[in-house]
Amino acid sequence: MTTTVPLSALATSLEDIDAPLTTKYLYPQNDCRLHRHMEYLWGLNIHTFNPAHERSIIRIRKSMDVPFLKSGAGSWTLAPTEETLAAMYALQKHNMVVPIYGRKSFLSEFPAAEYEYIFVPFTDVDFYVLLPGQAPRRLSAPYSDFPLVTSSANPFFVTFDSQLMIEPRDPQFSEAWDRFFGDITTLWGGALPEDFLLSSSGYPQTLISESGDGSEPDVPLIGPESKSNSDETILTPVDEEELASPAAPDKEAFVFDWVRRDATLRHERLIVLPLPPTPRGDRTRRVNTRDTPQWCTETQRGKKHGERLLTLSSG
Repeated sequence: MTTTVPLSALATSLEDIDAPLTTKYLYPQNDCRLHRHMEYLWGLNIHTFNPAHERSIIRIRKSMDVPFLKSGAGSWTLAPTEETLAAMYALQKHNMVVPIYGRKSFLSEFPAAEYEYIFVPFTDVDFYVLLPGQAPRRLSAPYSDFPLVTSSANPFFVTFDSQLMIEPRDPQFSEAWDRFFGDITTLWGGALPEDFLLSSSGYPQTLISESGDGSEPDVPLIGPESKSNSDETILTPVDEEELASPAAPDKEAFVFDWVRRDATLRHERLIVLPLPPTPRGDRTRRVNTRDTPQWCTETQRGKKHGERLLTLSSG
């Protein structure tokens, strides 16, 4: 019996045997509220998160393309295994305690072409395993014999999608699985350090070996630089796994724009609206200075004279 099946082999209809695969994104394309948290915890440079990265895409059969809602017929999600969750949690904790340039990218730490996932159905429908050269295999509720599925999607993207649907303390998962899952997703809403928010080059340093056989220790390179007493320039290698998004702005320009925006906001908060116009008094009313308090003042000429408080007479 097959212990794992490709996600692309699952269907809820036998009519999908010859149907082409469809593409589905695991991360919302127009929601950037959590991008900064993902960049920091997942070891990315600020302003480089790409929700359309190829590792955030799953390819499924047409009948499996249902809204990711628990109430929808045939709805489902994927969940990383407990072992994968433990490694994910360790990476996020590492990135929280090391300096900005000491963080590790989730793309380099989870580079496998495929990962095993737990298939989580939310409605009692029949699923079929459609593999080339094999008869369709039906999987029915309560899905006790449902195999693990494999997918090229990165576990971090998968977890973001599944945390929207899997309830805490779900009985189908172990206590350890639930703890790792909750600890990982809870960190996505915490406070971010100021040095990361003000950085424009927070991506982990590229390490190269001084010797061809790797016998000498790795040396971090921030950018092109020359060896001492040599005209040779060492260029930082380009990571092919780096997210395909525009380069982060120059640090000086970034800080300047940030200060300007902050100053503008503060200026707007200090705007004081003009006072309403003072109503003009009734010109027909007479002024009465009789029997009002008096006090003495000294003028520039040194002469003293009495002044009265003016009171308005209503008569």
